Amino acid sequence: MQKACKANGYNRNLYRSSSQGWIAGVCAGLAESYGQPVWLARIIFLTLFLFSGSLAVLLYLAGVVLLARRPSEAPRETPRRPAFDYGQPMNARLRQIGERMRALDERLQAMERYVTSSRYRFNKEFRDL
Repeated sequence: MQKACKANGYNRNLYRSSSQGWIAGVCAGLAESYGQPVWLARIIFLTLFLFSGSLAVLLYLAGVVLLARRPSEAPRETPRRPAFDYGQPMNARLRQIGERMRALDERLQAMERYVTSSRYRFNKEFRDL
C-alpha cells in the first residue's frame, strides 16, 4: 500500500481536473472524485461563497495548493458510488403508487359491497344465534 501524498491523489483519486476545470479545476476534480456532476460542486462552492465570502476563497486556494493536477497516466478509477441514491425515477415511483392505490381502492370497494350486502347480514344473524 502506497503512502498517501499529493502525487498519488492521497490514495483517494483526489486531483484537480485538467479537462473540465474553469479556473484551477478544484470543483471539477472534487466532483469527479465523489461521482457527482460538476455543476453541483460549482453551485455548492458559489453558495458557500455567498454565505461565507472569504472562507470559500481560502478553501479554494487550499484546494489549488493541496491537490495536484490529474496526470495523464493517472488511472481513471470508476467514481465512488454517489452519496445519494435516488433509487427509481420519479415517474416510476408515481406509477407504482398509483397502482397500489388502485389495488387498495378495489379491495375497499369489495369490502363495502360485502358489508352492505344481504349475505353479510345473514352471516351476522347466524353468528349471533
